[in-house]
Amino acid sequence: MIPQLLLAKRLYIEASSYAERADPVSCGIAISMLQDSAELYVWTLIKERNIPVKDQAGFASNIEVLQKNGLAVPNAAKLQELNKARVGFKHYGNLPAPGEALKFQTYVEDFLRLAMQEHFGVKFDELSLVDLVVDQEIQNHLRTAETKIKHICFVEAADELAKAKTLVFARMQKYLPVIDSSLRDTDRILNTIKSVHGINSFAYITMYLGLLREASLVAILRLSLEDYTFLRNSLPSAFQFGSGEWQISRNRIKYTEAECRRALLCIVNLCQRLETAP
Repeated sequence: MIPQLLLAKRLYIEASSYAERADPVSCGIAISMLQDSAELYVWTLIKERNIPVKDQAGFASNIEVLQKNGLAVPNAAKLQELNKARVGFKHYGNLPAPGEALKFQTYVEDFLRLAMQEHFGVKFDELSLVDLVVDQEIQNHLRTAETKIKHICFVEAADELAKAKTLVFARMQKYLPVIDSSLRDTDRILNTIKSVHGINSFAYITMYLGLLREASLVAILRLSLEDYTFLRNSLPSAFQFGSGEWQISRNRIKYTEAECRRALLCIVNLCQRLETAP
């Protein structure tokens, strides 16, 4: 049950990013995904309560079945309105008016918050998308980041997210090998020579090759370039030594909650994409 609720929340979050855009097509996509989120929740409730329904039963009829079985459906009329808007966009190409997606976003958020609490005793805000990440080490860093965000420790959260991001790309060795960490050690050897003291060319080469590797993996796996660019530009640089210790290099001293939460979602999505990659 929890995995389905997590997916419903994830669909809602993904839809919200489209709802914030002003163009009608993005608003239409948001409306479709918001309806998918609500419909997934309705189906989850039906299955958990073992309520018999027809395989091809539609969203509207499933809501009525729940109500006939004594289960309250918060915002039922508003969900029906959402469904009509989704049908208009998806089946007839009717573009929604500006602001429609934001209205339906509010409808679905209110529905999910109330329904999850009433039907399953689950608080919407406490459902962590990090549970969708299978890799335990990456999940641990993401969980720590979530805790830091809740405690308004955004710099520390960014550090943990940077570690998770580094580990994610390190897991892609089957596509491209990682850059040998010993390459940057060449600087230490060369710096014993007085004439080259203070020059760290190999550290730069290592960093540059690492960025090229990541960019190549993004292209190979058809990952979101927008998400990757955001992660690369917003998070600190994290390097893990063979001993397991981390070196964090920050390009600034302040990070916002919005940046940290978006980075968290991007990494979760990246992990999900990798787990289904060939």
